[in-house]
Amino acid sequence: MLWKFVDKVGAYKGPLIHAAYPHTSRGDAVLTLVAGILFRDRPILLAQASEFVGIQGRLLRLAGGFPVEIRGGGGVGTVDNVLKWMARTPHKSLALSPEGWIAATPRWRTGYYVWSMATGFPVTYCWVDYSRRILTREHPVELSGDPARDLALASQLLKPGVALYPDRASPIRFKAGWTLDWERLERQRELWRRSQSVSKPQADTRSDVAKC
Repeated sequence: MLWKFVDKVGAYKGPLIHAAYPHTSRGDAVLTLVAGILFRDRPILLAQASEFVGIQGRLLRLAGGFPVEIRGGGGVGTVDNVLKWMARTPHKSLALSPEGWIAATPRWRTGYYVWSMATGFPVTYCWVDYSRRILTREHPVELSGDPARDLALASQLLKPGVALYPDRASPIRFKAGWTLDWERLERQRELWRRSQSVSKPQADTRSDVAKC
C-alpha cells in the first residue's frame, strides 16, 4: 500500500513552522522530506545532530537540515542560533518534531512555539498515521501566546495520528507551568529582524491563517 499525502494548507503561500507528530522512528524524517517535495515547500529540517551521519546525514544536509543537540537541554542559545539560521532564508519554512527525539519523552519541547511567536510564522501541525499510511499537513494556525489554549487545539488536530511505535509517542504538553517569557521574546523578535539577510516584500496572506 502506497503512502497518501494530504495537504490542507490551502491558499497560504508564506513560510510556516511544520510541527510533525508523532515522531517515533527515523523513517519519519524521510516522510517529512518527501512531503516537502510533494507539497512544494521544502523546509529547513531541524534534527538531532546524531542523525547527520552516513547517507542519511548527506540527504539531510542537501535538504537544508540544521543539526541541534536536543538532548543537551537546548535552551535560549539553541533557540537563538536556529533563529539566526532561519534568518538566512526568511522565506523558507521550518520543520521539526516538537517531541525532539524518537524515544518516549514526558512532554513536548517549546522551541517550535517560540520560533513561531518570534518570526510570526503560522504553525501547521503535521500528523502521520502508520495504520492507514497517511501523512497530513493541517491548515496553518496563528498561535495566541496562551500555551494551554494552543496545545488544546494541537491535540484536536493531531488526534488522527498513529505512530509506528505508539508506546514512544509523547503526550501533547509542555513542562508544567511553562509560560512565554515576553521580555525574552521581544529580544528574540529583534534578533530575528536584525539577522535577516534577505528582505522581500510579501503579499499579506493572513486571511488564510486560522487564529486560535
